[in-house]
Amino acid sequence: MKTKLSIVSILFFIPILFLNAQTESNIDVVYNLIERSVIKADSLLGGKQTINLSVTTAPPLEILKPKVLQLFSNRGYLLKTSGNESVIPVNYAIASATVEYNNSFSDGFFSGIGLERKITLKGSFTIVKSDQIIKPVEFTESVTDTIKLDEISTLENRSIPFTQGEIPPQPLLSTFWEPIIVVGTLIVTVILLFTVRSK
Repeated sequence: MKTKLSIVSILFFIPILFLNAQTESNIDVVYNLIERSVIKADSLLGGKQTINLSVTTAPPLEILKPKVLQLFSNRGYLLKTSGNESVIPVNYAIASATVEYNNSFSDGFFSGIGLERKITLKGSFTIVKSDQIIKPVEFTESVTDTIKLDEISTLENRSIPFTQGEIPPQPLLSTFWEPIIVVGTLIVTVILLFTVRSK
């Protein structure tokens, strides 16, 4: 009984070991890049305090405003909208968020097409004290990884244009040779089958 239980347990956990970690969606990567920029602002502000945070973006990027507010709040900042003199004004602006797909490659025979994904966030933040901008900072945060071509539809969000990118042409050798190898293998198999049966 114990051996049966241990065998069932092993068979249950083996597939889990071979599961690939799910690739982060493009919008989640953008959120991570915003978090990096907020950490930089945090290091300049000097930790938890009350701030008057204004977030400006181009119209297509307005969906990112709540995330910026949430990330500052998560780091312990008390966000105020009033212009109280004791509250430090912080202006956070997102200029652009882009997704690029480059350098498509064959990820081995029959394993699909891979490509490089680069997601970039550009913006700036300014901290104002005594009516003077004391620390204007521009930032460019980016991350590059590799993904599979057939994952793109699940990584992009069709209702959010900046999460989409132009897909590069597929490698010619991969699309040319794989069908030939499949057909060639089938022909050789059929020939061998009839040769063996005739003997």
